Amino acid sequence: MEYKVAKDDYIHGGTQKDFYTDREVEKCNCPLCGSTDFVIIYKERGSIGLAQCKACNLVYANPRVINAEENYHGDASVYFEEARLIFKGKKKHHRDRNYEYELQEIKKFKPTGKLLDIGTNMGFFLRKAKEFGFEVEGVEPSPSLSKIAFEQFGLKIHNDYFMAKDFAAKSMDVITMIDVFEHVTNPRDLLSSAHQVLKDDGIMCIKVPNANYNILKLKLAQRSGREASHDIFNSYEHVVHYTPETMKAMLKTGGFRIKKLILPLPIHPPLWSGLVGHYYQYPSPAILDWKRILVRNIFYNIGKLQKLLGLKISFAPDLMFIIEKEG
Repeated sequence: MEYKVAKDDYIHGGTQKDFYTDREVEKCNCPLCGSTDFVIIYKERGSIGLAQCKACNLVYANPRVINAEENYHGDASVYFEEARLIFKGKKKHHRDRNYEYELQEIKKFKPTGKLLDIGTNMGFFLRKAKEFGFEVEGVEPSPSLSKIAFEQFGLKIHNDYFMAKDFAAKSMDVITMIDVFEHVTNPRDLLSSAHQVLKDDGIMCIKVPNANYNILKLKLAQRSGREASHDIFNSYEHVVHYTPETMKAMLKTGGFRIKKLILPLPIHPPLWSGLVGHYYQYPSPAILDWKRILVRNIFYNIGKLQKLLGLKISFAPDLMFIIEKEG
């Protein structure tokens, strides 16, 4: 099959689009408090709105893409091609350093035990967790991605959405959601299931983009006259955007509390899609993207300083929470 590659697009296995019509989006209530009172702060990819709840301040996509959680129910052959050299052992994954850092933080609280990863994708984080000594299994609703994770890494994967009924009660020492929770349209239901499956002395780790950082990016883009047409919030797939305050409130609805807030290492996405029209998951040469890498690292370190001083964390791109059950 011959692919035609648009200027700002790349060959991908998912269902994401550059533009969504009114018929492809749906209105929703606030995923945290259920309020219908909101203000639109931005529009992306046509008809997707970014709303901020007037009642609880949560930022979320409204209207959002219909069936947004199915973005990765795509072509397995294209997904495999994205990571072919990694599966062959010839390249590292571009997020390996991130995963290793995150697992080191998790091991400070739970050195070993049964780890359940929700939203496993092709298994790159989970295979690292296995290397770190955890007994692992994953949940991945995409048939193509779960198949690849099983075939390439031999991982135990539940090809479904996460539901408590599929697991023994209080059976997991660790539950992880690494770059996943922002994709979830029903976060309160997911937290309820997690509470049933996690041991009473277990921990949960959730890593998400920082909503305050995205709002800062939006303001900087608007003030500089270089406002992007889309992808400040990645709202076609990121349907809820969390700050430390709104994450604390969301977790409380599920019977959880934050044990520690960590600023994980910044992610440096590879550039292959812009160079060759394909997205490959191994690192591209840093020399080709040194300016953006430098800016990300500077912002990250400013974010660390904000955290140290007890200020609002607006410069760190991501937030990682170590979480425990309340009481």
